[in-house]
Amino acid sequence: MPSRFRVSSSRALIGVAAFTTAGVLASGTSATGAPPAQHASGDRTATVGAGPGRKGDSAVRLISWSGRPWLVYSNASKGPEHVKLTNSTRAIWIDSRGRLHLHIVKIDGVWRSVELRSLNTVSYGTYRLVNDTATGKFAPQTVFGMFVYRPGTKTYTNEIDVENSRFPRYLKAPNNAQFAVQPYTQPHHEHAYHVKPSYVPLFQQFTWYPPVQGNGLVKFETRVGSTPHSPLLTRWKYYGYSTPTAQNMYLYIDLWLNRGQAPTNGTHTAVLRSLTVTPLS
Repeated sequence: MPSRFRVSSSRALIGVAAFTTAGVLASGTSATGAPPAQHASGDRTATVGAGPGRKGDSAVRLISWSGRPWLVYSNASKGPEHVKLTNSTRAIWIDSRGRLHLHIVKIDGVWRSVELRSLNTVSYGTYRLVNDTATGKFAPQTVFGMFVYRPGTKTYTNEIDVENSRFPRYLKAPNNAQFAVQPYTQPHHEHAYHVKPSYVPLFQQFTWYPPVQGNGLVKFETRVGSTPHSPLLTRWKYYGYSTPTAQNMYLYIDLWLNRGQAPTNGTHTAVLRSLTVTPLS
């Protein structure tokens, strides 16, 4: 499991700016920096500053997808393993079917990854992702993640992960996916499994429960299909003190390069059908 890098002064400033422009998305207004014409349908984008995707761009880009507003981290930001990010419309757009497309792209000779964060905090509930990607065909360096995390906290804490990657030198073949509650280095904090290239779509979810006497519960599962009734591939649960509380937690999606290495021998793109959050009653 590679280390995560989530906080920098530039990213904090971007987060503040994002909230000041959230009204654009709420009103459904399109702004500058829309995706290329062939991908523009369904993408409501707001930007502050220069158009996304330009060299050295630090503009804020907001999108509305799957019923939720998102901040797309800019070229001035860094993600896991300090990989360079981009909010270029070459790297992220929404198609006419409402699916979110993520691409690791090369801009001015530099490979850049993609990361989104929910504008609003999240809490206990069920997080369901329908992934229209053949994750079993990922390049060894490609990592896709959906997770909740508390920014600014100690490394390997306050994080619940669904990850799809071969993670060379970490996961044992044929495993290429995992669930984790950080810190993953502790016993019984992660669960690895194998996703075949033919398993498309994937239904991946976790249900996050509040702690009872200091111990929280997270239940995970992956199914081959697009519904909670599709054939079960794997199921796992974590119960213990490492389950984060809901204070100041955000939902993230990312597609990035493990160790910052260039992608080889496989795909480095993801297409997501939907991501829904159902709060606990």
